[in-house]
Amino acid sequence: MTFKRTLLAAAITGATLAAGTAHATNGYFAHGFGVKSMGMAGGGVAFANNNAMIIATNPAGITDVDDQFHAEISLFHPERGYEQEDGINPFSPPTAAPIPVPGSSADSESENFLIPGLGAVYALTENDSLGFAIYGNGGMNTDFSANEDPIVPFGGPGDGVYGSGANPGDSGAAGVDLEQMFISPTYARKFLDGDLSLGVSAVIVRQKFRAQGLRNFQGFSNDPTALTNNGHEVSWGYGGKVGITYKPTDRITLGASYQSKMRMDEFDDYAGLFAEEGDFDIPSTWTVGLAADVTDAVTVTFDYQRINYSDVKSISNPSVAYLMDNTDPTGACNMGGGDTTKCLGGSNGAGFGWDDINVYKLGVQWQASPNLQLRAGWNRGDNPINSEDVVFNTIAPGVVENHYTAGFSYAFNQNHELHGAFMYAPEVDVNGENAFAGNADLEIRMKQYEATVGYTYKF
Repeated sequence: MTFKRTLLAAAITGATLAAGTAHATNGYFAHGFGVKSMGMAGGGVAFANNNAMIIATNPAGITDVDDQFHAEISLFHPERGYEQEDGINPFSPPTAAPIPVPGSSADSESENFLIPGLGAVYALTENDSLGFAIYGNGGMNTDFSANEDPIVPFGGPGDGVYGSGANPGDSGAAGVDLEQMFISPTYARKFLDGDLSLGVSAVIVRQKFRAQGLRNFQGFSNDPTALTNNGHEVSWGYGGKVGITYKPTDRITLGASYQSKMRMDEFDDYAGLFAEEGDFDIPSTWTVGLAADVTDAVTVTFDYQRINYSDVKSISNPSVAYLMDNTDPTGACNMGGGDTTKCLGGSNGAGFGWDDINVYKLGVQWQASPNLQLRAGWNRGDNPINSEDVVFNTIAPGVVENHYTAGFSYAFNQNHELHGAFMYAPEVDVNGENAFAGNADLEIRMKQYEATVGYTYKF
């Protein structure tokens, strides 16, 4: 009964807190889940580290976790912006003098986000364990002032990043807000005298989205009324995660997990923005890795993760190349002409142009004393954004690559533990040309900080 009450409290609290999540490190996936893992660069597919949040990485790991309830919260601080040089209006009449597009720069105003995580594990038998976790993810979150100068030729000074303030009733404020909450009931079982564990999670997802300030792209949309400024919309979906751990020796553990593509309900209010009439599924991902006890006090982990953004057209399809192609106007959307399947919202519609990425995570943990653990890590992820897609990604600049982490745990006694982690991702810039401004040079940039605290109660 104690476990059931704890589990119910975790579910209710998590559903309430996770309404405000926002995260973006490896593309728009978090660099890691669980404060212990986050202190080791997000790694640990083969290292449960006696923490219930292993569910988010590898459900098989709960067989090595004590009965416990865990709660944590992160303060995530991304700094995002862009800078564009002077350009010209490519839609200027060919017989008239070129119309200039003055250079501009801006930073997103929303910079601080709270991201919760909750988990619980309970051993049914010596070999069978149940677990439950709720955690947040997200990204593509920006908030640009209505007073910014446009980077496109649709509007004048102070009409907002995309000039939407030139339209009656539109303030010109621009940005997107994507929030995701994952709910993962989990079962795992030990085999081969405990050397092999298999786990499975059902994954239920709630995501919420809003876009604003894109009104001047209506000519590129198959459904202009469902493109922008329609407030928040919620969609639900589902998928699954499977995992395995194997201990070939007393000092080495191997691990692997696979999370399926999450099939989400379409965003009907944004059917004119996302490809396939509002489809915004969550890409699949898989991870393999190992954990090695190099001494009795030091454990080293290494993970390789693959994130398959190509699973989702609205994320991976090219952006400007699908909307504008002066060399072949019939092959692109081109303001309502050409191939309408490539228009925003089309069956093969323009997206953000994100590539699949590889992520490498190296972590170390030192048992400094019987009560104190210290951690550090390095996470290197590919930048998913190409130079030809920088225009659309001013609104979602998920370009960081290196992440440096540190963390600790302190056990007050056998029941109570306190944890902390910190992450820093140095600034990365991506430069490209803005076809909407006569191929003016455009740079998008991002850097990140994150601090996490957590508490574990073992029962």
